[in-house]
Amino acid sequence: MKREFFRRGGSALLLLALLLGLVPAALAADTGNLYITGYTVTDSAGKTVGSVTKGTTVNLAVSIKDTGDGTGAEDPGTLDITKLDDSFTGGSVSVQRTSEPGKPLVYQVTLTGVTYKGVGQTLRLQVGKAGDAGSYQTMEVTITEAVVYEAPQPAPEIPSTPDAAPAPMVVISRSDLDKPIEAGQTVDVTVYFRNLGNTKLKSAVATFTPTDGLIIEGGNSSFVLDEIGGKKTVSVKLKVKGASTIATPAQSLGVELKFNYYNNISTVQGSVTDKVSIPALGRESVPQPPVVVTRSPIDAPVAPGQILDVVLTIRNGGTTKLVSPVLAVTPSDSLLLLSDTSTFLLKDIEPGKSQNVTVRIQAAKDLASTSQALSTELKFSYDNGGMLTQATASDRVGIPAQGKESVPQPVVILTRSPMSKPLSAGESATVTLTFQNKGTTKLVSPVLGVSTSEALMLLNDSSSFLLSDIEPGQSQSVAVQVKAVGEITSANQSLSTELKYTYYNGEAMTQATASDKVNLVANVTEKTDTSVPNVVIRGFTYGETSVAAGSRFPLSFTFENTGKVAIENLVVTVDGGESFAMDGSTNTFFYRALSAGGTQKQDVPMRTVPTSKSGAQSVSVGFKYEYVDGGKRTQATSDIKISIPVYQPDRFQINTPVPPEQTTVGEEVEILLTYVNKGKDDIANVEATVEGDGVDTPSRVQYLGNITAGTNGSIGFALTPNQAGEIKVVLKVSYEDADQQIKTREFPLTFQAEEFVPPDFSDEDFNVDEGNSFPWVWVAAVGGGLAVLALAVFLIRRKKAAKADAGEESWDDWGDEGSNNAPGGED
Repeated sequence: MKREFFRRGGSALLLLALLLGLVPAALAADTGNLYITGYTVTDSAGKTVGSVTKGTTVNLAVSIKDTGDGTGAEDPGTLDITKLDDSFTGGSVSVQRTSEPGKPLVYQVTLTGVTYKGVGQTLRLQVGKAGDAGSYQTMEVTITEAVVYEAPQPAPEIPSTPDAAPAPMVVISRSDLDKPIEAGQTVDVTVYFRNLGNTKLKSAVATFTPTDGLIIEGGNSSFVLDEIGGKKTVSVKLKVKGASTIATPAQSLGVELKFNYYNNISTVQGSVTDKVSIPALGRESVPQPPVVVTRSPIDAPVAPGQILDVVLTIRNGGTTKLVSPVLAVTPSDSLLLLSDTSTFLLKDIEPGKSQNVTVRIQAAKDLASTSQALSTELKFSYDNGGMLTQATASDRVGIPAQGKESVPQPVVILTRSPMSKPLSAGESATVTLTFQNKGTTKLVSPVLGVSTSEALMLLNDSSSFLLSDIEPGQSQSVAVQVKAVGEITSANQSLSTELKYTYYNGEAMTQATASDKVNLVANVTEKTDTSVPNVVIRGFTYGETSVAAGSRFPLSFTFENTGKVAIENLVVTVDGGESFAMDGSTNTFFYRALSAGGTQKQDVPMRTVPTSKSGAQSVSVGFKYEYVDGGKRTQATSDIKISIPVYQPDRFQINTPVPPEQTTVGEEVEILLTYVNKGKDDIANVEATVEGDGVDTPSRVQYLGNITAGTNGSIGFALTPNQAGEIKVVLKVSYEDADQQIKTREFPLTFQAEEFVPPDFSDEDFNVDEGNSFPWVWVAAVGGGLAVLALAVFLIRRKKAAKADAGEESWDDWGDEGSNNAPGGED
């Protein structure tokens, strides 16, 4: 019996060792039979890339060897290959066989257009057969060409520069004066400078500028002041003397104060200017003495060519002496000054006294006017209150003369021939112009120039006509051909004439001009304004019901000329704004003409900007064209906006769940669907559903709401098999994308459920011979194991019953105890 006990114990230990040996083998078998043998990194042109930086888009080709398929019979195109979350994003996946037939399977997985995130160097792939959860294997490869992005260190903050303080205000005042200052009087004046600011005024210099009636004694007008502290006052004492003549009582001292001060940044210079009034008693000035100029009497008017001596008398009519008077004489045009000089220096003229100057003049032979004169200008000085002042007195002395008789310019009268009717647009007419000499002398070699108003044209070969001499009282006529233009805007039209001729004025032949104008009556052209032709877009298409951001689409629109006249030189400009761009095409199109009511179709290849916002985005179509309005070409423009719905493409990624390898009836298993919303718009109305028999779950439908862009998380399913055998369930996730389209993702799962079999401990395993010691160690171990197993079954049954009673609760509360996170989210 004792040997049997040890034999059975040895068998149990051998079985335990065998099981412990099989666990690593099972784990090793779970690692799979797929191996990455190499990779290549290329750009869009197929060239090998040596380094990949953040934001760079490349193509990755990964070579995978399947050691489990030695025959190479498997088609890699049937594999389900998924790129997992790693250091790269975006792109598309394709696969092709690279091994020869009959040899172990080697294939290449190509990821086209992936973009490096700048974080890490890992590329992760999941390869398996669709529907066979146990066949999926996750592989990683380090892309050594990826250069990890290092964010630039922030530059140290530069201390902000304080605002410059304004210059301090300074008030300038003076001491009181007992009475106004008089001419020649000296008074003491104290000028005060008060600093109203808090900043010290350093190196202050005050400069004083007196008005004409004041003098600063001492020969110094600038003074250096002491430092003026904030809210402090300094003063300067001046000796101010009144001038010998104070013309006005409004006298003052101009003050300019320059100083240095600190403006919170550096020491700068400031200045203040002001004026300090000094009351004064003005001395009355002596008025300028009046000067009277007369001439000696003339017996008879001066005849042409006559020489005459004229005595000019200059009389001082004032109360002060004329000092150093100088007389300048200027004759009129028909008089000649025969004296040696026209300027005469006179002696001082006392008040009430006179001085005489004799000038010799001669009348010109062609003296035509009887009004002749001698102009005089007397410059002198006089005592103006103790100071000599210069003055000027001008006068004019008339000289009677005998005018020589002359022949006046002839008067020319212009008339035209009568018109039977008003001139209409486009009509021609002959107009006879007649010039009559109403003067007393002949018009010699008259030349006529004719010009028309805007609505008339001259049909003659020339607009100038040479006429014969016109005797006094006689006439000459000229016939001119005129034609009205196509549009007459005014009924008053005219012909302007300019007649140049020569006539004898009694002494010589003189040229003269006679200008005149004759009116012509015309019919105003009736004009009907042409309506402005408008260009409208009748319809447009863009290929689909909505346009995905980053995609190409053909924009086609048809526009129509709704006006009653044709348009020309039509330029069409398409502006996509911030959401659209041209796809290899110009945005400007030209049409030479478009008839009234005509239509034209224009196709524009466009592309949506990847960063465009979802919703209706506008494209602006501008039309610029010309049309003819009553013979006048006019430009017009039209801008029309059309709306195109845009949505961000769905990039909601859900990873394939991993089914449990084995479970027991009544044992709850947890299955997770991890997701990430890589799109730029939210995913709405997310709903997760469990379909299939043979399992119990607290909630077969979970309402997860919206998943914002950039969010990742997981959806949990708690499944409890209620029957043994193969369990098949389908996990479904439905949602609405940014285009309001409902999409459903299905994940079928298959796993085995075994019946729960309690352990059977036979009494024979523990029988020992009588008289031997009892094996308490084995009994305690087996008893402890049974207690733990019974407690586990009790807790599972209790939890299942509690969840069944709370069936109305949302599955959103399922998760770790005490967690407040929303379903599918992560901390």
